[in-house]
Amino acid sequence: MSERIKKAKRRYTIEMFAAMMLYLVVLFVALTVAKSVEPGLLLVVLALAPLVPLIIAGFSFFRFYRHMDEMQKRVTADAAALTLVIGFLAATMLGFLKRFGVLDLEDDIMLFGPFLIIVWGLVRFMIGGRDC
Repeated sequence: MSERIKKAKRRYTIEMFAAMMLYLVVLFVALTVAKSVEPGLLLVVLALAPLVPLIIAGFSFFRFYRHMDEMQKRVTADAAALTLVIGFLAATMLGFLKRFGVLDLEDDIMLFGPFLIIVWGLVRFMIGGRDC
């Protein structure tokens, strides 16, 4: 791995860690404050506030992606494609289970995004090893 890519990876790790810590804080505050807020615009803002750190994390990832070499980009793209298939199948399966009354998924759907990120990370590791 070149020094340029190592530097970009270090920056990405720091930015991603900071964004995820900010996400946890914003989520905790939003959930706490939302308990005492009447339905309306403020509740909508609180519900969407955790998206801001996730958007920051997304920009951080794409900045890192631009610094990857061709092999890393290929592994990342292949992992994203496979994760899309896995995510589609998982969402369809959960939809069927809910429709047939097997599962009640009212609040659990917000965990699907983190599930996809974990799957993508695992698939990326399996395809490219720890250097990718």
